[in-house]
Amino acid sequence: MELFDILKAFFDDEKWKEVSSYDKSRNFFMINRMMGIAFPLQSNAFNNTKIDPVSVVDYWKEALSTKYKAPPGWFFTSTKKKEKSESFFPEEEVSEFIRFRYEISSREIKDLGKYFPKQFKEFSKSIKDLLG
Repeated sequence: MELFDILKAFFDDEKWKEVSSYDKSRNFFMINRMMGIAFPLQSNAFNNTKIDPVSVVDYWKEALSTKYKAPPGWFFTSTKKKEKSESFFPEEEVSEFIRFRYEISSREIKDLGKYFPKQFKEFSKSIKDLLG
């Protein structure tokens, strides 16, 4: 059984009977980590290496099924795709001037354009105006 199947089984007693001790043990770390979102102190207490993982997963099942009737909102957090950030790379003439004037490498210029595209674009434009 996979992690999300076990998490869904927390709220269905019939499905919980199908979860094996091996599956509980195998998914203990991730279940404990997810429970740490809402219960950080309890989750931290279960991070002992000599603790029985099956008992901990059973505890989380009992604790959640008595408090919630369905998976709570924090249970399944969705991830957001990382937006592509715009990057800027100046013309060769400007890039070469910046490299020699400030004694930096081409890689550092690329990093400037990647992490500070707006500011670096303005800076490069002012240098281009100075160069003619």
